[in-house]
Amino acid sequence: MKKENKHNSQVRLKDAEEFILSSKDNLEKGRYKASLDHSIDGVIAANDAFTIFFIEQIPSIDHNEAISLHKEAGKKINENKASEIALLLEERHRRTYRSVPVAKSLAELTLKKSQKFLDWVKSKINEI
Repeated sequence: MKKENKHNSQVRLKDAEEFILSSKDNLEKGRYKASLDHSIDGVIAANDAFTIFFIEQIPSIDHNEAISLHKEAGKKINENKASEIALLLEERHRRTYRSVPVAKSLAELTLKKSQKFLDWVKSKINEI
């Protein structure tokens, strides 16, 4: 983990939105694995925004560290979505790092969950 300027949370939110838009585009074009991957990239970027905003920390590439920092940041608002992040990261590992196909329905569901997480992060940041 490393210290990060709180204002950079907005940069990561924009990154998250860009990944979600890319995911939607990939879904529309039948690129389901890319859609799933970019949906979860959106979650990672949104989580970075969350941890930067609340504790001015950003994780390394270690996903366990990202979840741990998310829990720490969540203490500031008495709420976290660590279990949702963990499930999405596990899905990414099972699908995009393997030679297995991704069904349209799974890509759609992952996009929906990712958008919901991004909306939650935005709402928590905007409450403050």
